[in-house]
Amino acid sequence: MVSASVQQYVPALSQFSRELTRADMDRIKQDFVHATGMAASAGFDWLELHCAHGYLLSSFISPLTNLRTDDYGGSLENRLRFPLEVFGAVRAAWPATLPMSVRISAHDWVEGGITPDDAVQIGRAFKAAGADMVDCSSGQVSKLEQPVFGRMFQTPFSDRVRNEAEIATIAVGAISEADHVNSIIAAGRADLCAVARPHLANPAWTMMEAAKIGYFEQAWPKQYLSAKNQLERNLEREKNTLAQTRATNATQLP
Repeated sequence: MVSASVQQYVPALSQFSRELTRADMDRIKQDFVHATGMAASAGFDWLELHCAHGYLLSSFISPLTNLRTDDYGGSLENRLRFPLEVFGAVRAAWPATLPMSVRISAHDWVEGGITPDDAVQIGRAFKAAGADMVDCSSGQVSKLEQPVFGRMFQTPFSDRVRNEAEIATIAVGAISEADHVNSIIAAGRADLCAVARPHLANPAWTMMEAAKIGYFEQAWPKQYLSAKNQLERNLEREKNTLAQTRATNATQLP
């Protein structure tokens, strides 16, 4: 295992990583470029470079995991040096006509770690390097983290990066309803929302949410069209029943 610096993620349980040498960094950068070429050949239309959650490039960015004393450690500018090198090489290998985003941990949730203020600076740096979007996640860099969970809890990070670094962003984290997505986009807090775990719990999440908000043009597999029609009828019936109940209650008020 390799990282920005020697470290152990879980004390007494995890392996110790070794610090990358310059030769390691050159080799790994070329591995990223090779993977990019394969993605382009396979026909993918969007590429994201993962610089979050304590993975290799994230380990350079966070002061909790980057303890280097060379040109790749110390200040945020230095800690971004290798991730930006990799990004630049990957961006050059990726078709210029296709979008490329970068995922960052906008908050380490540990004192002395990355803060939302840093996230704005990180967003600006990747924008200058040619990023089209910043995917604003957080945490998972240190087991000492104390995140504050809640509905749409990471959206404020997207909001700040989007409006202060002036780059398109992707909001993620505890976004579980279409109404959440619509409110985030309408308020100008993100340009896209990434919904992950709701799809794991319900592979038909997109179709269900489209029906709930009355968007009936959502495509369904033809084998499921009878279920689509029934769901839409049931939702319409529930909507009418709720409206009638409200109307009845309103007439009974003194």
